[in-house]
Amino acid sequence: MSNSNEPNPFFDDDKVNKDELFIEVPPDQTPPYQERIPSGYDPMGEIHLRGRAFRSLSGGTISWWILISGWFIFGGPALLILINAIILQSFVLVIPLGLAAIPLLILWRGTAAKLSSTKRRRR
Repeated sequence: MSNSNEPNPFFDDDKVNKDELFIEVPPDQTPPYQERIPSGYDPMGEIHLRGRAFRSLSGGTISWWILISGWFIFGGPALLILINAIILQSFVLVIPLGLAAIPLLILWRGTAAKLSSTKRRRR
């Protein structure tokens, strides 16, 4: 190692042309796309949030306790309407029964998806 404190042997500033010297500045990086969650207070936002909830419910990506509680919450009124329709023998109650069956179909799809995913994980 040299005992001299002169940086000239290490940095040859005379050989570099100042016109050819450039510094590349990278562009600003855009953040990754994050899905904007709409407000549940406006009508379209509420529809979007309900769709997301039912999509995750029918996809089988939720936990078991939510799935079972969904069967109790949505299956209870549908069962009561069905029992009343059978006892009263009224065709008028078929319309509310059809509306109450929509969440049950979603829960059925979610249960089938959840059971099929646990079978795949066991193999």
